[in-house]
Amino acid sequence: MENILDALLFAVLVAAGGLGLTNLLMFFIPSGAEDKEVIQRQRFENVFFALTGIIVMLVMWYAIS
Repeated sequence: MENILDALLFAVLVAAGGLGLTNLLMFFIPSGAEDKEVIQRQRFENVFFALTGIIVMLVMWYAIS
């Protein structure tokens, strides 16, 4: 029970890292949409959430150490 904070930080680290890497992968998978604006919006959202997830993962890694 003394390391419960570290366990919670690790859970956030794994979740954010998984979501960040998944969105990074989704950036490279072609979209089925035909409209250029929709494709551009999806690519922007995927990059934003990928970078956000990876940054949160790195912050949690720093918080644990």
